[in-house]
Amino acid sequence: MKMRPVRSTRDWIQTPIFAYGTLRNGERNYMRLLCGYTVSEFAAEADNMHLYSLGAFPVLLDAAPNEGVAVKGEVMVLHPAYYPHLLTELDRLEGYNPNADQASGEMGLYQRVRRRVRLSGGAEAWAWLYVGNPAVLAAHPHTEIPHGDWLRYQRERGKTPRLFKAAKIGQN
Repeated sequence: MKMRPVRSTRDWIQTPIFAYGTLRNGERNYMRLLCGYTVSEFAAEADNMHLYSLGAFPVLLDAAPNEGVAVKGEVMVLHPAYYPHLLTELDRLEGYNPNADQASGEMGLYQRVRRRVRLSGGAEAWAWLYVGNPAVLAAHPHTEIPHGDWLRYQRERGKTPRLFKAAKIGQN
């Protein structure tokens, strides 16, 4: 019997989302925007990043080589029927305008970029990450999260996730 080699990367028809903050399962924006609209969710990490808290939400930034941490999160594979609408809603939530001219200074707090992330089993996958704009972050008070886990950071601060009612598409 001939066996096919196992690929080390995972590719989906549509690029999934890497959620590292309020879009993680059980958090407020997950319940508001994603609950019921994912077909799969996987524990994952984005390597060589810095994670900061702006109080109510985190910001992820690229780190210099060998200076960052593995930021913990989940890869969310969105239902294909809702993918375009959900991506538009997520861009709106993150203040990202895919049509903005970066050179003109129209860039918001986040940029949506496609990057490789590591799934819990060790395989890699492409995912959309909302990466922060360092210039905008500098204008806001922020705290580094040295271990790279927003949920752990919240627990350490005595914050427990509140359950929010899931909204239906079009009611956001």
